[in-house]
Amino acid sequence: MFFGNYPATLDEKGRVHIPSVLARDVGDNETVMVADWGKCLAAFPQKAFEEMGKVLMEQSKSKQHRERVHRIVSNFYPSVLKNGKLLVPQELRERKKLDRKISVVGMLTHIEIWNQKDWNEKDAGSRKKSIRDDLDELGIL
Repeated sequence: MFFGNYPATLDEKGRVHIPSVLARDVGDNETVMVADWGKCLAAFPQKAFEEMGKVLMEQSKSKQHRERVHRIVSNFYPSVLKNGKLLVPQELRERKKLDRKISVVGMLTHIEIWNQKDWNEKDAGSRKKSIRDDLDELGIL
């Protein structure tokens, strides 16, 4: 499971250092699938990506739904985590306006990579209520 948020930097080659607390759940030399995920990028370990694909295909009852799944999957880019660094494809870096300062965020099932300014704005908005209030609303507390 992935958790926490970490300031990070994107190097001149477009690689991001994934904090060890997150990288250990992926494994070195493992493939990670990266995609445009709204205001950020999402990185799924290969195994989780494959499981997600199976569920999507199983739940796709019509040809139209299966074609939509194929379009979704075609927008993921494979990248290999090497020595704790993940290469972010240039097209995705440009699309998300990722500069040197970024945030790497654990989201339980995947890792998100944000432009640091965008993450700070998103995080500030989510902190208007306490975590305890959120858990209470979900019926966990």
